[in-house]
Amino acid sequence: MAKKALSFRFPEEFVTLLRTWSFVTEKEQRVLLEEAFAEYAEKRPELKETVERIMNELP
Repeated sequence: MAKKALSFRFPEEFVTLLRTWSFVTEKEQRVLLEEAFAEYAEKRPELKETVERIMNELP
């Protein structure tokens, strides 16, 4: 089964920042957000471990 895509509304300042980073790095905004979240998760191993444990217990 395909997972439903999520959508979010960000403050305009953040959107401008994201678009500018995307332009400068020539990366898609989605890729930048994925990379940033992965980096955030790696810096918080205890939280990452808890989230992974919960996700593994879900059907």
